[in-house]
Amino acid sequence: MPTTLVGLVLFLVLLVPGFAYTLRRERLASARAVSTFRETVELAFVSVVADAVVLLLFTLVRAIVPSWTPDVRQLLREPGRYAIDNLTSVTLWALGLLAVAAGLAAGAASLRRRREHAARVSAWTMLFTEHPGARIHVGCRLDDGSYVAGRLRTYSRSGDDVPDRDLTLTGPISYRAPGETTTTVLPDVGAAAVSARNLTLLTVTYEVPVTES
Repeated sequence: MPTTLVGLVLFLVLLVPGFAYTLRRERLASARAVSTFRETVELAFVSVVADAVVLLLFTLVRAIVPSWTPDVRQLLREPGRYAIDNLTSVTLWALGLLAVAAGLAAGAASLRRRREHAARVSAWTMLFTEHPGARIHVGCRLDDGSYVAGRLRTYSRSGDDVPDRDLTLTGPISYRAPGETTTTVLPDVGAAAVSARNLTLLTVTYEVPVTES
């Protein structure tokens, strides 16, 4: 572990690609409980690989057009003095390389999401990500015989089909009371939450935007 403030800052900066990968995975994939050790190893591994790829790209650029890049040997020989004398160049290159590394890691997370096996995701995730970009309308029949419907707003990202999770709907919210045959739009209701524990049937309708030719 780093023993100085500069070393700690550098250590955290080098882990940025791993954080980008983790955040992207959380947005795209089902959340599954994993050990802290496994999560740490994955974050560190992704960071090391992304940083290595970016350093390789930097080396290639340095070999082709050395005048465009900072003098690495001089930077390593006199880091403080060289960084001060070339502050703008060093800062821009450092931020640029870091951004590229984070972008590569986020892209890897997206690629992994597309290849994720169906057995590793929940039924909700499969249904709600079937048509990216589509507006999703959800109908829910509850265990008391009532029915509620609306446009999907959020849903639990848990990778397990457990009852302790919820989805939220946004208006207009339609509702049918138990024993009734008519579904009506609830006035002045903009959103609703439904617990998986109370669901007996869930239907999904995809409203795909029409593209103009």
